[in-house]
Amino acid sequence: MKIATVVLAATILVPTVPLFSLPPQGDVPAEVNSARGALKGAYNDLQHAGGEWGGHRVSAMKHIQEAMAELTRPRTGRNNITI
Repeated sequence: MKIATVVLAATILVPTVPLFSLPPQGDVPAEVNSARGALKGAYNDLQHAGGEWGGHRVSAMKHIQEAMAELTRPRTGRNNITI
């Protein structure tokens, strides 16, 4: 009888919703994560390509690094969605 009373009291007194709001979590679309993986793979392939390729390989690697930085930088797009 005492256990049932304690369980009932705990159920009533413990709120079902958090008392403190959690910080907003920026959900990243799966396509963005896929793009990150593709960029990392392309960068890795270029690292191991060898040779200078007339500077095009190094230039492409810099562009990939810039794209990765863009994906990690918080931005607000249309509808105020942080990516």
